[in-house]
Amino acid sequence: MSWPLDPTVYAGLAALFLGHAWLARQVDDAQPKHTFYFGLGLVTLWAALETPIDTISDHYLDSIHMLQHVLLGFVAPPLMLLGLSRRMAGLLAGLPFVRAITEPIPAQVVAAGVMIGWHLPALYDATLRSESLHIVEHLTFIGAGLLLYWPILEATSAYARWKLSPGIKLLYMLAATLPQDGVALVLLFSRVPFYEFYVNAPRLVSGLTALIDQTLAGAVLMVLGKATMAVAALAVFFRWFGGEHLADRARLTWRF
Repeated sequence: MSWPLDPTVYAGLAALFLGHAWLARQVDDAQPKHTFYFGLGLVTLWAALETPIDTISDHYLDSIHMLQHVLLGFVAPPLMLLGLSRRMAGLLAGLPFVRAITEPIPAQVVAAGVMIGWHLPALYDATLRSESLHIVEHLTFIGAGLLLYWPILEATSAYARWKLSPGIKLLYMLAATLPQDGVALVLLFSRVPFYEFYVNAPRLVSGLTALIDQTLAGAVLMVLGKATMAVAALAVFFRWFGGEHLADRARLTWRF
């Protein structure tokens, strides 16, 4: 249950904070709420990487490892993107290749590849035995999450070549849950444990076998992964519904 202390994580968090502050100084539409949301994203990254969540996931429980992946790939990225104003997002969109890979189809493909690829048994076990590969895995989860949510949020999607209507955004988010659902269902209903590392790991909780732990990991991915996407979907739906309602009221007012 020890708390890790990785200087590279703190260096990365500091670099992200300073980079966000620099972006905010370059534009005139940054607001305190952007710093607040970005700070929440950084706190989420810290919680995933510098608390006992990291220690337990690295040595004992697959279910906690999956919680770490959800925090890195589905919770921190949208918070960090909410920390961008429209003009801040525009500066980032102007960087080489950013606009191309943040279009809806490339974003979906990359995110699906990251989700499925890293949960293949050979790669999953390899990350737990190689710290450098584990770092790459975490970085790709964060990056894939940023790509996946980029076309959804108003500020970041403003510079896309293919702008999604609210209805298409909801379909986009439904499609985004399919890869994680596929991985989750395999973990939930498998009768054998897939990951050798956790089969041989010490039993942190008596009676919590590797198979039960793997089933819990599937449940974490299914429930918490969907919950984060559901929050985004509800925000899109109610903004869409509210906009239609205001438009209807405006038409009625004009008629009278």
